[in-house]
Amino acid sequence: MTIKKRFLISYIGGIAIACLSLFSIICIVFYVTTGKIPSPGTVYKTFTQQRSLSPEEELAYIKLRGIAKSNPEQLLKPSGELKQTIQQFEAESLGVVVRKQEAIDYYSKDLVEKSLIAHFPKFDANNIETRGTIDNAGRLYRYMKFDFYFNDQVPGSLLVLMKESSFLEFMTKWGVLIIITILLVSIGGLLFLNHLLKKTIIRPLETLGSGMTEIRNGHLETSVTEPVKQTALEVKQLTDDFEKMREALISSTEEQVKLENNRKELVASISHDLKTPITSIIGYVEGLLDGVADSPEKQANYLKTIHTKALSLNELIEELFLYSKLDASAVPFHFERIDINEFLKHIIEEFQLQDNQVSLQLTNQEMTNSYVLADRMQLNRVFINLIENSLKFKHPNRSLSIAIDVSRKAERIMIQLSDNGQGISKEQLPYVFDHFYRGEEERPTHTGGSGLGLAIVKQIIEMHEGKVTIESDLHQGTTVTIYLKKA
Repeated sequence: MTIKKRFLISYIGGIAIACLSLFSIICIVFYVTTGKIPSPGTVYKTFTQQRSLSPEEELAYIKLRGIAKSNPEQLLKPSGELKQTIQQFEAESLGVVVRKQEAIDYYSKDLVEKSLIAHFPKFDANNIETRGTIDNAGRLYRYMKFDFYFNDQVPGSLLVLMKESSFLEFMTKWGVLIIITILLVSIGGLLFLNHLLKKTIIRPLETLGSGMTEIRNGHLETSVTEPVKQTALEVKQLTDDFEKMREALISSTEEQVKLENNRKELVASISHDLKTPITSIIGYVEGLLDGVADSPEKQANYLKTIHTKALSLNELIEELFLYSKLDASAVPFHFERIDINEFLKHIIEEFQLQDNQVSLQLTNQEMTNSYVLADRMQLNRVFINLIENSLKFKHPNRSLSIAIDVSRKAERIMIQLSDNGQGISKEQLPYVFDHFYRGEEERPTHTGGSGLGLAIVKQIIEMHEGKVTIESDLHQGTTVTIYLKKA
């Protein structure tokens, strides 16, 4: 069964149960108190009969009943004090009617004689039923009746009437119509609620279901968001969550495709970079075996080349192993508080002892409070990789110069390493941190390197919760900026 039908049945059932419960309670109470099965007429009659008299009604009834008992003839033509008493009662919205036999001898001016004759209650000498309701020209009056005999033994009746309230009269006349109107309004309200339910719950859920079907069929671009302001909060939250899941699924799928492409590129790059030195080694070994190197000098040259290629191959394997461990978060980091100026001084001194082809300079050496939280060994690898990268791609017509600048930016330490090398083109700049990327013109292995240097730098800096960026102008130079947390 659909949600729409369930809600519809629940609405109708709720109304029906409430009505039946109310009607059952009324019937039980009425049957217990009167011993009769209730009907609209008997309910109203019982209600009026059991209602207490007002002080005015009780006073008028007692006085006039006393006169009817002692001197009933005065009631036929009230005069003197009796007339004043009746007028006083009439001024208090009471009516007085005196009947002798079947004729109305006296009635208050607001009453209609013909209607009184037609609806007058029956004579009851025992006065068992003294209360009730009478219709007079379309208006309802509650009455107290006293039946007696005149002096000539002719039966007579005295009525003291009180006009019913407009509400009770209105309910008595129009009750059925009101009930029908209430039922129609209830049905209209039910239809409106059903429409609102469909608009705010059913339709968004149907849209959500259609979106799920589309996603199941592989159409991830189908959005399930429908701009309905009155959508139920829970349904809206469900739709928003599903939309976020769809976007996450799209992102995950795109990431999966990207990872698959990267994997293919990685395999191709590894194959290429491993094959080149291995091919060279095989060629030189075969040359030695075939006797091509027929002199000690040639043999030594061949062996030196084989050794160089083997070292390059070993370096590639080590960097590849490090990259894979960093990518899998398998490298332990031991963070400590490091003075970055002293740290960089030590790197510059160590590098200049090994290689005099580069000019390294540290600026802002006097800056105080330049401490960072870092792993000393991994941070050392970062700057060695950057300096070696500058060496590999230095400008062929000028000597290499590298300037390292340290400054403070907000809660971070900013380190800039700038060289005057051959630079990187704008087309290649977005990809330099990708693994095995060296640019098309730099792809040949005469520069050495694995293409993993900057990718490893980025991974290490991100492990430090830092950030690395690069700026470059072709044939002008490159600037690498590193942001580290201040300790």
